[in-house]
Amino acid sequence: MAENADEILRVEDLHVAVGQSKSGTAGEILRGVSLSIETGSMTGLVGESGSGKSMTARAVMRQLPSNVTVTHGRVMLNQRDLLELPVDLMRTIRGAQIAMVFQNPKTALHPMLSVERQMGEVAKSHSDVGGSERGDLVREYLELCGIPDSARVARAYPHELSGGLAQRVVIAMALLPRPELLIADEPTTSLDATVQRQILELIRDLQQRLHLSVLMITHDLGIVAHFCDRAVVMSRGLVVEQGSRDQILTEPSADYTKRLVAASRLETLEEEPRQPTPQMP
Repeated sequence: MAENADEILRVEDLHVAVGQSKSGTAGEILRGVSLSIETGSMTGLVGESGSGKSMTARAVMRQLPSNVTVTHGRVMLNQRDLLELPVDLMRTIRGAQIAMVFQNPKTALHPMLSVERQMGEVAKSHSDVGGSERGDLVREYLELCGIPDSARVARAYPHELSGGLAQRVVIAMALLPRPELLIADEPTTSLDATVQRQILELIRDLQQRLHLSVLMITHDLGIVAHFCDRAVVMSRGLVVEQGSRDQILTEPSADYTKRLVAASRLETLEEEPRQPTPQMP
């Protein structure tokens, strides 16, 4: 792939294998994945379960399971290869420059710590904000994510939060270090349909207001149609197609993408008018 100054992330010929060393190809689960994320855009990484979407994200974050290895390729963030960085430096970049939101918000929150305590630890790790100011910063980011009663929520523990409210907290915590790239790994899977739409609207609104770059991992082409600018289609560990949202959904070139679009039975490819992000009680 040619370098592009407008790209924040570029993955080049990424190979990932289970139980492998740097040599050999047996057990490959990602086979030459190449994709790019444009600065300030929302890109949908779409495909069926098992296509390699989440594994690609975990490789970018350098958070692969212990028995899974990157055997070849580069992951370029702002033209710097993350795979070549020392562990300590990558730990700093993870959170400060790249943040991730997972499927189940309750598993991302420590059950024994209040929201304010958990978000305060993030602020302590990634900023020079003093202890007396961290509470204000936590409430500011909770309100940014559509939580009006921020003081009450800051005092709450994860078991006291609804699924949608917990996901808003997780998004607020991910954004607190002001990352450039947010990876959302099917962030609405565990939520009901109404709350799913609210969370997706929130992420899109934040992406535009903060000029974030977002990689939205999903199996749902409807999400790509309504929320994403670009799309990357994966199947069986391969990227089969990528391009603008409209090109992927109206003029797909790969047979797999054509079947995916046909199976989705999208009622419309036009984005619905956006309403202000609903406030969660």
